[in-house]
Amino acid sequence: MSDAADDPPASTSASGIRGSAQLRNLVKKHAGALTTLGNLRAKGDSPFVFADDDEDRHGLKGVTYDSDSHVSVMLQMHGSIWPNVLPYCLANVLLTYCILWSKREGFDTTFPPDGHNFMAIMVSFLIVTRAQITYGRFMEARGYLSEIFRNCRELIHHAVVLSMRDTGRGAKQWRQDVAYRTILLLRVTIAALDYRTTNINTWEVVPEDIRHNLELFVSQDGQTPAGGGGAASPSQRHLQRDQPNARLMKWAHGVRTLNDENFRAPIILAYNLKSEIMKQRNGQYLTVPGMFHVNEELKMLGFVSGFVTAFHGLKKLITTPFPFPLVQMARTFLFFWIFTLPFALVRTIDDPIEVMLIVFFTTYGFIGLEYVSMELDDPFGDDPNDFDDLGMAQMVFEDIYITLYKADGSASAEKLRSKISERVKKGGALENYRRDLADDIDHSNTAGRAV
Repeated sequence: MSDAADDPPASTSASGIRGSAQLRNLVKKHAGALTTLGNLRAKGDSPFVFADDDEDRHGLKGVTYDSDSHVSVMLQMHGSIWPNVLPYCLANVLLTYCILWSKREGFDTTFPPDGHNFMAIMVSFLIVTRAQITYGRFMEARGYLSEIFRNCRELIHHAVVLSMRDTGRGAKQWRQDVAYRTILLLRVTIAALDYRTTNINTWEVVPEDIRHNLELFVSQDGQTPAGGGGAASPSQRHLQRDQPNARLMKWAHGVRTLNDENFRAPIILAYNLKSEIMKQRNGQYLTVPGMFHVNEELKMLGFVSGFVTAFHGLKKLITTPFPFPLVQMARTFLFFWIFTLPFALVRTIDDPIEVMLIVFFTTYGFIGLEYVSMELDDPFGDDPNDFDDLGMAQMVFEDIYITLYKADGSASAEKLRSKISERVKKGGALENYRRDLADDIDHSNTAGRAV
């Protein structure tokens, strides 16, 4: 064969060269985005640094382990229930030793194991059933969290891609506003989910000079009188006199706590996000009339609805705890059975080492399963086995910045990050919710006066 036969045709070669050039340009474009973000993070005063949340400085938290190393898995203490269960194991072993000693001294306190064998079936059923149900709730909550994060990412992707051909200042502002509302909604949702564990009161982080502008259905003591009856406290009289949104406290149908207000916040902010999405219809943002088809608008609104659906699922799991009668019955049977086990075993086993080892590991197994259920029962907080919901949310924030950077440049992404750092505070779900409602009320009052 000739050398010419091995050479590609000229047209094919030229096409390959153009394809290679396009690929190199594409790689450079994405590499430039990542490099820019990396440089911004390296600058201590950059808005891309999460200065408000200390968790970000240490990366994603959580329990990690090497499943291939049996020894490291068995000896790892981080995230383990050993520290909680070991005192029970040692106490039961000590009880076993006392029973053995008293039996040798002629004072026999043991009893036949027949009843204990029958009771073991019921204890095993209750403990294993509780662990299975709790694990199912744990994974269900994780699924809802994934849906929340996915809907945030998809909403921004669709908003940017569908409006990408409009590069005007108004379109950039609209994309940035939608991104800002999305990040605010997500951060407030995470704060609301963690409130029961962290118990961070908004009044502890809001400056004194603006607290009187943030009251809604709850007063500074964390509650509002049921039905609005009774004499008003000095703080309530001050609110009724000085702030326009004090009327909202009169709308409450009963006692409302800070926990109630935190769970209300994401619902209100989801409405605000939907309103922000539809602002592009007023003609002040997009230069291309009718850029969005109604189906495209419904698609974007559908992501917000999916977010709200997932949040309601999480709220259902948080506000509907594991049935107390089942927990009470399982724990009563468990502790009675486990701490009477030595009395039955010593009756049939005379070797002290053997019986104490059996008691030790049986106690570890049964009480350990109960502690596993307790660990998984509330996955929102700062325990080692809890979800790192804030860390995962911050990754969503960064993905949104990258999306905005690719569409509108680094200036737009930096402006958004600066806005977030000024507004979003750790544990500030109620604070941001109140600020949004205060803004809405002020806007309504202004519009009413204009009419």
